[in-house]
Amino acid sequence: MLWTLLLLLPAGVLFTAADRAAEAIPCRALEIEVDQMEGMYFVDAPTLHTLVTEAFDLIDQPMSSLPLADLHATILRQHGVAGCTVEPTLGGALHISVTQQRPLARIWLPDSVLYLDDAGNALPLSTRYTADVPVVHAPDLAAARSTIPLLEAMDRMPFWDQLIDQIAIDPSGEVTFHPRIGDVVVELGPADHLERELPQRLQKLKTFYEELIRRGDLRQYRRISLQYEGQLVATK
Repeated sequence: MLWTLLLLLPAGVLFTAADRAAEAIPCRALEIEVDQMEGMYFVDAPTLHTLVTEAFDLIDQPMSSLPLADLHATILRQHGVAGCTVEPTLGGALHISVTQQRPLARIWLPDSVLYLDDAGNALPLSTRYTADVPVVHAPDLAAARSTIPLLEAMDRMPFWDQLIDQIAIDPSGEVTFHPRIGDVVVELGPADHLERELPQRLQKLKTFYEELIRRGDLRQYRRISLQYEGQLVATK
């Protein structure tokens, strides 16, 4: 054991010296990477680079003295940013990786229009990017959030994304939507039932639409109700 300790002691000294040397390395470069997932363009690297360099004195400062927490918080406050990581590198570069908010729907409220992202957070509209997402008409943001099970189903399954045009939820919590084909209103029922009952209701509706497509008649019904347990009621 004594010999082992004596052998490990120089290694410990070397590691300590290396750590101190790393802390003393000055910041020589700022690298910012923005995830452009699905072509989204709410925020870009050059804009963030300008923001960071104007707000913080980073270049030539020791890595150990950089205000990493404040830098992280500043980036998270920017429009369209969902998350970021800030990592000093051994080569003297400060690397910042940014992920963008991903909108699921455009929400029309009585007094404003905004996006709802896949985490249920509000996102202001952007002058630089328009997301191709469904429209939800809602009395308030809380009501809009209750349609997330339907929005997630549309996001996962192309059939529903291509079929559904606009979604509405009224003050009582009833959810309806308009398909892209035909002048019809589909009643899904109360929003608080969607998470539990939506898969079965959508499967019934898909079977119904497949039969209409097979018969070549998509326009004969004006209202389709799925709000009754185990039933689909179509009205001409």
